[in-house]
Amino acid sequence: MNNIFTIPNDKLDMHECPLVVIKCIDFRFRQTDQEFVERCLGFDNFDLFAWPGAAKDVLKNNGFKTSFIEYVVAVSRGLHKVKKLLLLWHWDCGAYGGSKAFSSAEEEKAAYLKDISIVKDMLSKELPGDLEIIMAYSKIGPQGLEYCVVE
Repeated sequence: MNNIFTIPNDKLDMHECPLVVIKCIDFRFRQTDQEFVERCLGFDNFDLFAWPGAAKDVLKNNGFKTSFIEYVVAVSRGLHKVKKLLLLWHWDCGAYGGSKAFSSAEEEKAAYLKDISIVKDMLSKELPGDLEIIMAYSKIGPQGLEYCVVE
């Protein structure tokens, strides 16, 4: 016997969205990342690519970077006509060894900001020129996760 579940979806006729998000797969951030993108940035619809460490592997300048760029260009840009790309890092990322791998919160923040900026520069050179790249990260604050858009 099969179990069939029906879930309404009012977006099936849509074929364009304004944003593609590249984030870490970490389940702890899935819901709040989505809320940040929707409520704070104002994007109800977006493509989502998730890997351990977000786009950290782009730094290796290997086959991952090539495949990643091909997917963004072919799928998100080509099919869904995205105009913006969000690089979203998070605190305590296991791909970096977690917060314990750093001597201080300032060192952890500096590492994330350095890598996210390098990834942005690398992608800016290879993705279409009119694709705006936004950088952001989240960290644990007294009331929950705090998101910071990096200028």
